[in-house]
Amino acid sequence: MLKKIKFALMKKKIPVLLLISLLFQTCKTDFDVIAPYKEIIVIDGLINAIDTVQYIKVSKAFLGVGNALIMAQQSDSINYADILDVQLEKVSNGPDVIIPLSRTELFNKDSGTFAYPFHVLYKTNVVIDQNAQYRIRVTNRQTGVVATSLTKIVKDMQISTPISCTTSPYCDSIDMATGSNNKYNVVFFPGANSVIFDLIIRFHYREIDPFGNSVPKNVDWNFSDQSSTNTPTEVKFTFSKYELYQVIGANIPDKPGYIRRIDSLSAGLKPVEIICLAGSVDLQTYMQLQAPTTGIVQDRPIFTTVNNGLGLFTSRIVHSIFRYPNAVTQAAFDTSVATRNKNFRFN
Repeated sequence: MLKKIKFALMKKKIPVLLLISLLFQTCKTDFDVIAPYKEIIVIDGLINAIDTVQYIKVSKAFLGVGNALIMAQQSDSINYADILDVQLEKVSNGPDVIIPLSRTELFNKDSGTFAYPFHVLYKTNVVIDQNAQYRIRVTNRQTGVVATSLTKIVKDMQISTPISCTTSPYCDSIDMATGSNNKYNVVFFPGANSVIFDLIIRFHYREIDPFGNSVPKNVDWNFSDQSSTNTPTEVKFTFSKYELYQVIGANIPDKPGYIRRIDSLSAGLKPVEIICLAGSVDLQTYMQLQAPTTGIVQDRPIFTTVNNGLGLFTSRIVHSIFRYPNAVTQAAFDTSVATRNKNFRFN
């Protein structure tokens, strides 16, 4: 959930407002249904206090005659030229600290409704003060239009389970095959300003075709706030270890001649990644409004945290813990009905 919008709000799935024109097919077309254009700045960003770099997406709403889906494929419909001043303002007890953000042009956006692969982000590598608030301020130098948004910072969490590698010599491996009731717990103590929580178990592997070509891939097992047991001071996710194999097997197709391996992954990766997430109340509101509707009324209210603009600027925490499957867990890949036909190799 939260991870999907992790750059769900940065690199590839950032929500941008479509102001879709209505095309009336009638006998008479003697009136204009499109109002005069008004500049609307769209800001999307999630501040993660433990990240070494922060990215903010700034784009623009658009209006025009014709098919909005075609217009969305035009880069200049949603991306500003280099005419913006984007800055973070650290708001605390003393004078505000101004932090300029640098414009970064990238060509790695996935295909979708909006123009790709080119997109524009604004970034800074400033260290975030978890005790301060931060305001994003975007100024169009040509038109003078200014959009702002203020957020509290979600403070860092403390993870109790899995145990830290600083307290146990056995923390590098993980057992996903045996244990009491074959249950596994992930427990963490959330920091201040966090109200919504999530867990993702991400399984990394390499897929090798019959010609020896290797492609890195992963499978995500996504939980939700409703899957956890929460108290004011503790968040706990519990799941069956057997379910992990079912999720992996259901998301990896049978391919005769293909081999899957969990060694030689990219630097810093291990096969099992446990991702703990906590988000702000604004992020919770946004997620609730994005949930599928079941009633007669399907219209969703527009939710924005941006003054004189649109978008979501808020805070969250993302922690990743990496583990290597122990020998028993590796053997279970060959015995589990869900994964034994996936051709996993471990040595």
